[in-house]
Amino acid sequence: MDNCRFDNWTRMIARQANRRTAVKGVAGGFAALATLARVELGFAQDGDVGIESNCTFNGDHCKKDSQCCSLICKHNECKCAGAGAKCRADAGCCKGYCGGSDSTCRCIPNNSGKACNGDGDCCSKNCKNNVCKCVKRGNSCDNSGQCCPNSNGCPAGGCTCKSNICQ
Repeated sequence: MDNCRFDNWTRMIARQANRRTAVKGVAGGFAALATLARVELGFAQDGDVGIESNCTFNGDHCKKDSQCCSLICKHNECKCAGAGAKCRADAGCCKGYCGGSDSTCRCIPNNSGKACNGDGDCCSKNCKNNVCKCVKRGNSCDNSGQCCPNSNGCPAGGCTCKSNICQ
């Protein structure tokens, strides 16, 4: 930027704002930069949940698989990874999260503390208020692992009870 442009820019700012407004703007800019730096350096992370900044998100431009959170780059675009596929970050999975010693996309088990966004994220396929819940008695299921404790599992596509204390 040459001197003339800079002078014109500062005059334009000066005409539109008094000193107090200008100081607020500068302070806001510094606060935004500090927040961005915290996220980039990983200080803003809560446990293992955070913004993954060293990989490219699904739908974004890529040149090779290793750039993507999903480790899948097709036609210069990162695609989501399905259940059991290798991944670099939660953002790379179509559903669920990226975890385990083998870093694969997996469903979220009940009471794991990980938030779900939809039924497909949960092993039980039952996401309520961003928490994976078990499938209650009488409701449909695909496998016994979806049913609440104290159940007979999932015979004939519905969770059944062992006793009256079943949910």
